[in-house]
Amino acid sequence: MQMDIKHDGESMESNEERDSKDSIKSKNMKSSKEVKQIETKSAPTNIKKDSIDSNITIKSSLKIESNEARLEKDSKDSVKSNMNTESLVNTNTECDTKQSKTTESSANKTGFIESYFFYPSFWHKILAFALLPFSCIYALITLYKKCFTKKRNFNVKILSIGNLVSGGSGKTPFCIALTNYLQTKGYTDIYVVLRGYKRKSKGLIQVSSNGAILVNVAQSGDEAMLIAMQTKASVIVSESRIKALEYIQTKDSKHSIVILDDAYRFNFNKFDILLEPKLKPYFPFVLPSGYYRFPESFYTKCDLHLKEDRDYKRSVSILYVKDSNRESKYILATAIANPSRLKPYLPENIIYEYYLADHAEFDCNTLKTLLEKYHATHILMTQKDYVKCLDFNLPFALLMLDVRIESSALKSIESFLNTESFLQSKARF
Repeated sequence: MQMDIKHDGESMESNEERDSKDSIKSKNMKSSKEVKQIETKSAPTNIKKDSIDSNITIKSSLKIESNEARLEKDSKDSVKSNMNTESLVNTNTECDTKQSKTTESSANKTGFIESYFFYPSFWHKILAFALLPFSCIYALITLYKKCFTKKRNFNVKILSIGNLVSGGSGKTPFCIALTNYLQTKGYTDIYVVLRGYKRKSKGLIQVSSNGAILVNVAQSGDEAMLIAMQTKASVIVSESRIKALEYIQTKDSKHSIVILDDAYRFNFNKFDILLEPKLKPYFPFVLPSGYYRFPESFYTKCDLHLKEDRDYKRSVSILYVKDSNRESKYILATAIANPSRLKPYLPENIIYEYYLADHAEFDCNTLKTLLEKYHATHILMTQKDYVKCLDFNLPFALLMLDVRIESSALKSIESFLNTESFLQSKARF
């Protein structure tokens, strides 16, 4: 069964995934600071944006505006989610003298991947066509696994947030926005299941229980920790989605909702949501010639496809963790897939860009050296990057990414959740 939401006669689409490098060990911090929103910038795509409170005090939580206030015009109250960390600034913590293994050579590697798949040169194009036979083999394997493996039923309501590409479609902020919205609608027993890319642990680990964080970022991974901090869901990381779902079944899961991150490729009985980001790969090929994991035609093989800037929209505010300064000069430091997708949201006064591979570790001394070398006032990074740097005593500014999901998409999801036949098998091929 496939649901298509249409806007002005257009059908929806979506996608994402991620590479990895190592996630860093994190410590909870003990002091509290006041974070102020001093500047905002959004992409030039008619994104509606609400201001985050000008005074946000962080003691044991960082309160971030929920999407519910903007999704319902008649609502006057914002729902805030908690970032359960004892502090964002520790004035007594010194940079670790250990040098990071991920240096600027990682940035060059990330740059090659992005240029090859999104902005290919003449020689990149020659390479892509030379690799087409391997792409055909890859496509046949994925088609077989998706179409002919037996579908499993776990007797629990499962929402899958996925993508067709190999990274950078914004699943994490979308998951946060959807989770917070569903909780405001009375769905309080929500589990979010992720793999936990590049965490220091193995096996199944419960990261949080109804918003109470149980482990550190080294054990959870950056994405899982960010979701745990910003929602009141129970977050689980596991290499095996099957084991995670079986674990949830041991609980009283009759009224539970499970949100599976990056689970389109799994043949479970679930409601498939595919996200398509604004930035598309240059070639519509699967790996290794293109950036797709599934053929582009698979957009029609899901329950709901959502396209960025039409069905979900992103906006960004800058919050200062330390030493607010309206005349700031930034070092942009990030370890996310496709970092060029941040450019529409960035302030003008960035004097240096420091890119690492997706999920890579940051080294405190390296960041400190960059600040001094370029006479910058702040290190600018995403929230997902920042959860790995909580114990760095450096002046940070955070890109606070806010996702707004269109009401028509939310109604389709709610309608499916309320359907009695939710757990019945659905033939999609």
